[in-house]
Amino acid sequence: MKRLLFAMGAIILLNGCDGPEVTTDIVGEWTLIEVLADPGDGSGRFRSVSSDKQITFFEDGIYTSRGSICDFSIESEGTITGTYALSDSGYWIDCADSVDYSIGLRLEGGFLIITFPCFEPCLQKFRKRN
Repeated sequence: MKRLLFAMGAIILLNGCDGPEVTTDIVGEWTLIEVLADPGDGSGRFRSVSSDKQITFFEDGIYTSRGSICDFSIESEGTITGTYALSDSGYWIDCADSVDYSIGLRLEGGFLIITFPCFEPCLQKFRKRN
């Protein structure tokens, strides 16, 4: 009987513990933390970067960024304002003002991943600021 009570208590205790909070909403301020630039052989991995590049998404479909969000660069010069939209396959930013393509955005494991149109994978990973 003691074993049964101990096992039930352990299960309740383990189920009651909250894990890390996973972000499911794009609205808010995000900071660039990692980039992935595959060299063409599939060995590309996310690597930490030191950057002040940020993007803030507002509920009305507007974003502002420190540094061009449409550029794979980690530079944070200038402030850019634009619009984003939700489609069946995720969020999109039309980069027609600076280049002639759109970039895809998705939430993955609490991070914002931006996908650029490269021949080999090139991605940027952002962490949501509290």
